Amino acid sequence: MSEPSLPVQERTGEGPTLFAIIQNAYESFSVTEKRIADLILNSPETIIYNTVTQVAEGLEVAQSTVTRFCRTIELRGYQELKIRLAQELERRQPAPAEQEEQSLPKQLASNAANSILDAAVHIEEAVYEAAVSAIIGARKIHIFGLGESGPMAALLKIKLLGLGLTVDAQVDIHLQLIAAAHLDASDVAIGISQQGSTKDIVAAMQAARKSGAKTICITGHGKSPITEVSDISLVCLNRGLSNIVESFKSKASILYVIELLSVSLTLKMSDQSLDIKKLWKTTDSILDKLY
Repeated sequence: MSEPSLPVQERTGEGPTLFAIIQNAYESFSVTEKRIADLILNSPETIIYNTVTQVAEGLEVAQSTVTRFCRTIELRGYQELKIRLAQELERRQPAPAEQEEQSLPKQLASNAANSILDAAVHIEEAVYEAAVSAIIGARKIHIFGLGESGPMAALLKIKLLGLGLTVDAQVDIHLQLIAAAHLDASDVAIGISQQGSTKDIVAAMQAARKSGAKTICITGHGKSPITEVSDISLVCLNRGLSNIVESFKSKASILYVIELLSVSLTLKMSDQSLDIKKLWKTTDSILDKLY
């Protein structure tokens, strides 16, 4: 058995760690199962940031083999494996002493700030500029989001509507598919998914691409199913999938991307004499609603 690169905690408050369970059962695994086990023990990040298809291809095994292995170690499937690994890796990383002394509001503010800085580093300028150009040139734009990504889809709709663009946001799985079916090559579909693995959002994006539309995703994970059906991927990387703080960090970075798109679109449109009139229309329409 190859030695794991990370120290194994034998037990947490909830029982043996996943790493300990795999090590204890290692000798009973088949040759193929040992290859999967070695990947989990030595490179858990590979599991966390890749789909089951990508892992299976990398190990040169069937996808069903990886899924069966998850059940062998008493997990319901690959997604639970990813979540358990993320949880256990986080337990191994003690918070810095200065962070432990911070109050909860300061800790959350610090996490959000770091998440936004990480997103700024990872998003390539050429990629978001391509997204901006696609959005400006679109006949109409449809935004897809579910769960906590739904309000973020609605926010992006408000931002784009205020710029005078023809846009709608769908947070119902049936309406998403209907909207996607009516798009064509002159349209843009934007999918928002924190983990990038929500099946219904991926299905809507796939349907939009099949209709000929340009597809853009905003997600926290670069190697995820939504990126595979997106022409342009705005990825704000986040480490961790499972707890409240990581969910908050993911939302903070996605909101940053929404603001980045909004500001970039405003600047680009204000350089175009025809589009600047749309911006003034928005201001005029709500001017008497302000004190």
